[in-house]
Amino acid sequence: MDVKHQKRTKHMNDLLTVNYKRFSFVRGSLVSTSLLALVLVGCGESVKNEEIAVNQQLIFEDYQTSVNAIFDMDLDGKVCSSSGCHNIGNGSGGGLKLYPNAAQDSFEMDFNYRVAQSLSNLTTPSQSKLLLEPLAGTFSITGSHAGGDIFANVNDPNYLTILAWISNPEEVTSGDTP
Repeated sequence: MDVKHQKRTKHMNDLLTVNYKRFSFVRGSLVSTSLLALVLVGCGESVKNEEIAVNQQLIFEDYQTSVNAIFDMDLDGKVCSSSGCHNIGNGSGGGLKLYPNAAQDSFEMDFNYRVAQSLSNLTTPSQSKLLLEPLAGTFSITGSHAGGDIFANVNDPNYLTILAWISNPEEVTSGDTP
């Protein structure tokens, strides 16, 4: 090994030693600080950590048993999930795209549920697009319902079924989220 190479190697070793000592000091300081923090946290009253509600979601089972059927039923000659309206394949009905006659617990039912939930206002359920668009006498943010009035008024049984579903979400806690 030539002298120049030996000097360079020694210089690199010296740098590594200095950096290791600095790292050891910093690492030691961090460990000491962490231990001190743990000791201080242990002082005083114990803290009970409760799950905190971070979100709400509409209940899938309720959607399956009561809401989805409304989209498939004949409402004065109109069927929401039909091909000319909100059918996923060739419907022209805005953001509400549905699989007609979705089977229980199927991909199609889950899809319909998620679409309906996305058009629901959990803060003010009666202001949900899912309810306002087809309601007689209303003009929602995006305009009137091209399919005409589906709910004659806010006392319509189907309107009330959907409103009840939107009004009763379940809380999703931090432990429940996927």
